[in-house]
Amino acid sequence: MSVPTVDTNRGIATKTQQAKSLEYKSIDDRKYIPKQYQEVAEAMETQFAETMVKQMNQTVDETPGEDSGMDYYKSLQTTERAKMMAKQNNLGLQNVILDQIYPKRMRNDMALKQYEAQANLIHHNLPSYKLEKKTDIIEMGKNDSTSVSGNKTIAGQNSEGGLP
Repeated sequence: MSVPTVDTNRGIATKTQQAKSLEYKSIDDRKYIPKQYQEVAEAMETQFAETMVKQMNQTVDETPGEDSGMDYYKSLQTTERAKMMAKQNNLGLQNVILDQIYPKRMRNDMALKQYEAQANLIHHNLPSYKLEKKTDIIEMGKNDSTSVSGNKTIAGQNSEGGLP
């Protein structure tokens, strides 16, 4: 006689291998964040990391007699270290900043396309993009303003150039 087995899934067939593969797969929603927002978050993390590294460097005893050239080199080294830390997102501040300035509910393809369309519309409606072809070229020595000779005078001056 066979012993009946109890189905723990209650009649629902599941493939455990497929479920495990989905469980460990993280969704990369950063691809749906506009580049400008990512650059801002990275810059803010860079500033924080640079401040942190500067404070850490102040705790180390320095040898006396260092010159300004060495100070400049150390400041460059500190800046580059901070940039590398931000590029690798070691501190995790970028995620926190991005969660604040670009919420997760907006991280999808449709929202990104709407943002880009609106940004392009604003970008192309700026006065600097409505230049005529004839004003695109700036020639040296040319000035469109009128001269102060002859009949034309500056407001508040008489024809001789003096004040009335």
